[in-house]
Amino acid sequence: MYHRSFGLAKLVSDMMKPGFRILDLGALSFGTTQAFLKQKCQCHVEDLIEYLAELKEGEDPIAALSEHLIPKPSNLKFDVVLCWDILNFLELDVIEHLIHCLAPHLKAGTVLHTMRYTGQLPEHPRRFKLLDDFCFEYVDDTSYPRIKAKGHSTVTLLKRMHRFSLCNTLMQRDGMDKNVTEHLLEYESTTSKQRLHGSLSGSVSTYFTDQALRDRAQFPGIVKLFKQLPDNARLLDCGRKAAQNRDATVRHAKELFMEDLFASMSWQKKIAPDHANDAPSTKNHLSEAMLRFTNGTTFDAILLWDFLNFCTQTQVQQLNSALLPMLQTGTLLHFVMFKGKGRPNTPAIFEMQNNGEVTIKGDVTGNHPRDIQSTAELMRLLPKYKLHAHHFGRLVTGESYQEFVLQCVSQ
Repeated sequence: MYHRSFGLAKLVSDMMKPGFRILDLGALSFGTTQAFLKQKCQCHVEDLIEYLAELKEGEDPIAALSEHLIPKPSNLKFDVVLCWDILNFLELDVIEHLIHCLAPHLKAGTVLHTMRYTGQLPEHPRRFKLLDDFCFEYVDDTSYPRIKAKGHSTVTLLKRMHRFSLCNTLMQRDGMDKNVTEHLLEYESTTSKQRLHGSLSGSVSTYFTDQALRDRAQFPGIVKLFKQLPDNARLLDCGRKAAQNRDATVRHAKELFMEDLFASMSWQKKIAPDHANDAPSTKNHLSEAMLRFTNGTTFDAILLWDFLNFCTQTQVQQLNSALLPMLQTGTLLHFVMFKGKGRPNTPAIFEMQNNGEVTIKGDVTGNHPRDIQSTAELMRLLPKYKLHAHHFGRLVTGESYQEFVLQCVSQ
């Protein structure tokens, strides 16, 4: 079986710099050390697979971990920590102790990469044999300890990671194991998120630019939505990837999926061919590659933010059709519509805060005409929903908006 690691590929191609210090918690045989050495990085290997293999029944795992970890110079600070799939096989209190032991050697901006198993849980850690282009083969190594994965959720894991914040999630990509989700976390990210997000956004989303904080708003609808989510909620966030703070959002969901719909739409306009007068143009169509998840994937809630402000009637209908396979009876759909005739060039950046507020960066109005002029017009394009919550609001800067939460009534 094979897995292509988009997370590690991003780290090497977009972030890695000569002189970076790498802490690899996996076995030396994983083979990635050579890839980092080619980048002129300094690599330190702890091999927690060996720790798990040597752990005796009845032995205190925390004390054993402290004894296993190699003493490090007090001035040694790591830029990257590679966890592979190891956190899946550690108890939560052991994970917490591991982060505590590593904390003196972390700094603001240290990136931690980990793989989390979903669906079918393996009976033991996997040995990742590097092939090429960060494609790995799973090798069944009989020397590896037989310890079943614990099935920690993202939310549960983050609560034990202290100053680490989730800043990127990669899943369901071409070549990835469908049962693996990769997470990139950043240490003390309030001081250094922009470096990581700028490097991970990718060339497709060329409209990503630094935006000054424009406003703060209370969105009662999304607060109500989060309160109604089940403990094992699966959430799809379709806002801009440039949004830097996903912490408050991920706390409400066991699984958080992210797809920047506006980036996909912008890319479609860029690559769509010009048609002759007798053929319809595809420049105003949504990309057929968007919202491609594993068959059977459904969501408890979908956050569109202000994306519908940038859609034509045809695009709303296409979006509705694309979402249909992912809906279940009761799925909640959240979006915001700004009043006024003009829209800006790009959507704003919406970031949930832990206090329930939403910060807004970028413009919410502009000089481009809106294709959808009324709420009634929009509701006719979304026939499988009923109104669940509705709120009128006004930003401090004066712009009026309507917040909607719709609920799928049949599927």
